[in-house]
Amino acid sequence: MEQNLIEVKNVFKTFETKSGFLMPKQAPVEALKGVSLNIKKGEIVGLVGESGSGKSTLGNCILKLLDTNCGEILYNGKNIKEFSKDDIKNFRKKTGLIFQNPYSSLNPKMKIREILSEPLIASGIKNKKRRIVMLNNILRLTGLSEDDLGRFPHEFSGGQRQRIAIARALILRPEFVVADEPISALDVSIQAQIINLLLELKQKFNLTYLFISHDLNVVKYLCTRIIIVYRGEIVEEGGTEQIFNCPKHNYTKLLLNSIPNIA
Repeated sequence: MEQNLIEVKNVFKTFETKSGFLMPKQAPVEALKGVSLNIKKGEIVGLVGESGSGKSTLGNCILKLLDTNCGEILYNGKNIKEFSKDDIKNFRKKTGLIFQNPYSSLNPKMKIREILSEPLIASGIKNKKRRIVMLNNILRLTGLSEDDLGRFPHEFSGGQRQRIAIARALILRPEFVVADEPISALDVSIQAQIINLLLELKQKFNLTYLFISHDLNVVKYLCTRIIIVYRGEIVEEGGTEQIFNCPKHNYTKLLLNSIPNIA
């Protein structure tokens, strides 16, 4: 039986709202309400829900980019709230994030060489020759070329920019990646290429993915297990076939019924 890589236990996350002149203070927004889930090594788990359901917030909490109000998140059995500085540094190497918008996630003033070198330098890889080898390897694996290193993000198409974002997320060879709507900003003709690339890289690096999406067709193709989120709570989870063939919660049924049926 595969070991749990990620364990989320009764996690709550609340955001305080801003107030100002002629703008009375609003009640805090409860983004996550007692969320619990497990992700085993080697899984591709789909996290599905509408905008504002708490999907991205959960992904950011798991990656320790946001602090939770209460509850526990365990990585390889260790509570990420109790990580030492060395633990956090190692955690950053072992985890990655692919953003929804490949343009806004890349610094427009930096060349691709700088963008891809940044995580290597931050992780303490000082040897320039080693960095060059790692750069060339990830370029090859993501369908880019060495000639691309001297160019800026605006010189690439949306699909190419997402390949750059994927290369940056995977250059340190992590074992767990949160892919936050990684194809929703792309043309339909490019989406299949990026999905296939993610699958190829999973096999190459033995990755575990949390794939955040609102597109059930993509999730059905890509994921082995699906978790449905509604208003900050998990309302249903199960194997992909189970969710599609025998949904139990009314919200899940509503999502399935909203899938376009092309005759």
